[in-house]
This record gives sequence, structure tokens and C-alpha cells, in this order.
Amino acid sequence: MSKIARRQVTRIVGTSCLAAALALPSAAAAAPHTLARQTGAPAGTPAPPPPPYTPPAPKPNTPEPNTPAPYTPAPNTPAPNTPGSGQPNSPGTPSPGGPSGPATGGPTTPQAPQSLVPQDVKKEAEARIAALNVPEDVKKRLREGLNQALNAIRDPSTPQAAKDQYARVVSTINDTLKIIQSPTTSPADKATYTKLIRGINESVRLSQDPKIAPADRDVYRRLADEFAKSMKQLQNPKLPPEQRALAVKVLEGLSDGLLAAQDPKTGPKKAQDVQQIQKNLQEAGTALATLQDPNAPQQAKDAARKTLDDRAASAQNPKYLEFLAEVKRYNPSAACLAAIDARTNQAGWPEGSLWGLSDESCSDILAKAAGDNSSRWNALFQCVQQNAFSTCLVYIPQD
Repeated sequence: MSKIARRQVTRIVGTSCLAAALALPSAAAAAPHTLARQTGAPAGTPAPPPPPYTPPAPKPNTPEPNTPAPYTPAPNTPAPNTPGSGQPNSPGTPSPGGPSGPATGGPTTPQAPQSLVPQDVKKEAEARIAALNVPEDVKKRLREGLNQALNAIRDPSTPQAAKDQYARVVSTINDTLKIIQSPTTSPADKATYTKLIRGINESVRLSQDPKIAPADRDVYRRLADEFAKSMKQLQNPKLPPEQRALAVKVLEGLSDGLLAAQDPKTGPKKAQDVQQIQKNLQEAGTALATLQDPNAPQQAKDAARKTLDDRAASAQNPKYLEFLAEVKRYNPSAACLAAIDARTNQAGWPEGSLWGLSDESCSDILAKAAGDNSSRWNALFQCVQQNAFSTCLVYIPQD
């Protein structure tokens, strides 16, 4: 196939509708469903190094100063992970007719499990899970996640802040199951809420997985809590439609990303990549929860807005488009292109895109690209073929 001349891509400048609409009720909902974080690479294009590729010790493209980390409690901080306030129940308003949410805050003495989650919630939730229109193995995982959250609440060794988070998650799952079972809920909305429940449930399961390091379990617990707070907002009848639509897109991307990352067929194979994708997903969840929190400080909202701006612009990122054009030179399969597109939407450019490129469906064209020494993307392709893709950002060509 003849080499296609590269085009100079004009950088797209603008403000994403995603963050704007989440912050301003009057904003129009026009953002794509991509949630990517635009990550710059260091200046200069390194010459293709001889294999195997060992990335430089400093990874200039991974930690980012605009992540709203100072606003998020550290994993071992015994405080509710509610962006912008110490009030565990904000943001959000309970859906009409649903439970008012877990009784959190107030006394610092341990509360009895009944005060966090009503006794009948478990039976209600399990009955509604049984009625879901999903495969039996999905129902089994949902029941397991529900019971793990309830067991954590009952466990006297669980810190009170974590109990509050799990109680909020259980309450949100039960409220959402009610919406799914409601005859007034459209089939499309039922499908959306079912996907979101699977995402929050996966976060709970991972937060209780003894095979995962304690610090990573804390990350997943906080992500489940941020999921819960944002899903609670979707049940707020006063939430403007454009804000709801855009929040759904963020949450769908998070849910899809969590499920894809845990699927043995699609998940990252190397530990370093798993941690990077975990970080990207949590970053989006924290940003959304922060923007929805009326008590969040403006500085935190600004950082969250930039995170979602960059993610929303991922599919239009000039460097991503150049990368995609280069991949297409090697005649990838439809499955390969779908994997790259899906992972970019879920985890952003460039990490999500390289996650997609490392998919088994792209192995043939990756081998071709890695062997094409005439391409200035050759070093990147060889790195992804031989190493953890999250270490390859330094090989992204620069103009």
C-alpha cells in the first residue's frame, strides 16, 4: 500500500460542551461521548531506539498537574470522599418516592447497620436484580456486589467513612433498580441505567477483592461512591435535560471502561497498564462528581472542568487523528478500529487509544507497523508491541 502523505492537522481550540453544560444549566448538549484526557508528549521526537524499548525513567506524560487530586482525600484519609464538602449526602436529591438515602454525618460514634441501610433494602434489591433483563451471570455478579457492600457496612472493622460510602452506593443501586422496573421508564433509559448499575457494582466488587492491593481497593471504593453521587443526580427531577444527557455519557464511559478493563479478553495485560487505566477512570469520575457538587470550591471545579474538557475533545485531538490515520495505512480490521475507538472513549488519548491498539484484534497491523521503519510512528508501534503501552507515550511523534 502506498504511503499516504501526512497532513498538517490544525489544532482544534474551543471549550467542550461537556464541562460547560455540567457547570452551566443553559449550556447546549453537543459534546461527543468521548471522555479522553488530552496528554501532551515531551518536545522532540526520539529516534527509533533499538528493540527492546525501555522508556526513559521519568514518564513525562503520565502524572498531570491539572488532576483535581488535592481535592480528593488520600486513600487512607478517614473522611467521606464527597467532592467539595464534608456532607456525605451531597450532591443530589433523592428520587421521588424513593428512599431518602443513608443516614450519614452527625454523630461520630459507630452507627448500627440498620441506621445506614434499612433491613428490607437487601430483599428489595435482590428481587429487582432477579427481574432484570440481563444474563444470569450478570445477575450473579450484581448480587455479589450488593452483598459485599452490605457486609462491609456490617463489618465492625470498616471505618465509618467507608461505611457511609457503601451505604450511599447500596441506596443508589436500589433507587436505580426501582427506576428500571418502573413501567414509565423507556426501554432506552432502562438499558442505560442497567449499564450504570453494572459499572458501580464492578467498582464495589473491585473494592472488596482481596487480590487487589489495599490502596487500589480504596481507589475503587471512592470511584463507586462518586458513581453513586452522580447517579443520584440523574434522579433529581430538577436536573436540566442537557446536564443529565451529558452526565449519562460520562458515566456510560466509566461503566464501559470498568467492565472492559476487567474482561480477560479486553483488559490490559500488564500491571502498569492496569494502574494507568484505573487512574484515568477515577479521574473522570472525580471530575464529574466535583462539577455536580454545589459545595465544591471554584478552584476544584475549574480543575475538574479542564479534565472533562480535555476528555471530551479526545476524538478531535489532532495527534489522535494523525495516529488513527497512520493506523489505517496498515488496513486494520473493523474490530481493531472499534477497539481503538471504544478504549479512547473510555480512557482517553493517548492511554486509551494505545490500550485499543494493544487489543488482540490489532495484533496483525501492529506487527506490520512495528516493522515499517519508514514511518515516524515506528518507535511508538514497536514500543506498544513489546512493552506496557502506558510507557510508550514518550514515542508519540511531535511536530
